[in-house]
Amino acid sequence: MSEALLEVSGLRTWFPIRKGVFRSVVGHVRAVDGVDLTVRAGETLALVGESGCGKTTVGRTILGLEPAREGAVRFEGVDLAALAPAELRPYRKEVQIVFQDPMASLDPRMRVREIVAEGMRSFGLGKNEAERTERVAEQLRRVRLDPDAMDRYPHEFSGGQRQRIGIARALAVEPRLLICDEAVSALDVSIQAQILNLLSELQEELGLAYLFITHDLSVVRYLAHEVAVMYLGQIVEHGPTEQIFEDPRHPYTRGLLAAVPSVDPARRSAEPVVLGDVPSPASPPDGCRFHTRCPEVFDRCSREMPEVAVRGDRGCRCFLPRATEA
Repeated sequence: MSEALLEVSGLRTWFPIRKGVFRSVVGHVRAVDGVDLTVRAGETLALVGESGCGKTTVGRTILGLEPAREGAVRFEGVDLAALAPAELRPYRKEVQIVFQDPMASLDPRMRVREIVAEGMRSFGLGKNEAERTERVAEQLRRVRLDPDAMDRYPHEFSGGQRQRIGIARALAVEPRLLICDEAVSALDVSIQAQILNLLSELQEELGLAYLFITHDLSVVRYLAHEVAVMYLGQIVEHGPTEQIFEDPRHPYTRGLLAAVPSVDPARRSAEPVVLGDVPSPASPPDGCRFHTRCPEVFDRCSREMPEVAVRGDRGCRCFLPRATEA
């Protein structure tokens, strides 16, 4: 097993709710509420869950785009939250992000060469403009785009091509970890497959690690080595991808997998699909946060918060015997 590259422990990111003339704080949105994650060098961790569960906030907090209320984010053992801005700068190039909407993430006023080279200039990569231009061409070739396209604007490309430009921009500063935030969800299915193939090839070529944030479990099995399932700000199950798919132990995970379409009748799940809406993170339910939607709920679930039961490389936050079996 690869060594841990990124370790997140006890992460909490709460957003204040303000009301009144004086904008007094009357509560908090508990977007991320005690999350532990490990991303290993050269591997992919998929963070999955419904919209609104807090997974994007996890990514933004890791990048420092949102302040953490509590917890630690360690890169190769160094707690990034404890570093001064000047000390943090060398680590910023190590972790980059690929956004969901490729058009919205690219400045329409900039040519591709400027977009891809922007990070190089910021981190002082490349001796001069000629060298940076050659590096831009190299990155475009790496993502299967013609370097001759570097003088065009984002609107002149298709959605899949724009996402390739976004990936090239992230790779230009030579990161070791990419956070892919719903990086294929805005694309057609055939284009999704092309981008996933590209990410897999880049991982093999460059030894990249990915934190792949998605609500779509159908893309996870192909790319991820491990899966962490998130619900209402907490991780409810984690483990190796094949084990999660073949033996899901949390009722929420089983419900998510039941909703994945399959043309093979033998692979269609008999588990019930998760129904109802996610409760508000501003006022999460007492006890187990999933109990208001769980088909297997019993009295204890509404009174107590289950701890994460860890058996080997599997973890599950549930009282059910199936959830804690070895």
